[in-house]
Amino acid sequence: MANKVYQHDETAILWQSASYDHAFFITGTPGALGPAAGRQGAVRDFGTAARPRRFVWRARITPTTTCVVGQMVTVYWKTGDGTTYDNNDGTTDLAVTALDKLRNCMILGAIQIDKLNAADVMSASGEVELSSRYGMPIFWNGTANALSGTMTTYGFSLTPVPDEVQ
Repeated sequence: MANKVYQHDETAILWQSASYDHAFFITGTPGALGPAAGRQGAVRDFGTAARPRRFVWRARITPTTTCVVGQMVTVYWKTGDGTTYDNNDGTTDLAVTALDKLRNCMILGAIQIDKLNAADVMSASGEVELSSRYGMPIFWNGTANALSGTMTTYGFSLTPVPDEVQ
């Protein structure tokens, strides 16, 4: 009889404020992330021990004013080997200097503005396979609005989903 392979979700890794796993928008605020601007979170070292390769990601934002439906905040993943990274903007929570700096980063997806209300949290999610030891999320604000600086209205998470053979 064949073995069954189950998904076994582990604890999510969070990028948000100083009280979470990794800093994201701490040295600035999402409100400071205006249109045509980007921000990356602090680097995650996944270590050298055995680890899952498959993750579910979730990103969330809240615009500060009435929105244009269909505009997007693009979510990227930047990888590295501890010395060289997909761009040279560093490995800490900081502003991305230009959209062109994201050409070699992996696009995870985008949060599309799906309603006009500024107070609504909008999110997107997906699955990704990550094999690099180091990585960090990047948001690029392609909307006409700044993003909210309220801690509960933005963030990024990765939930490891290793397979479990029984």
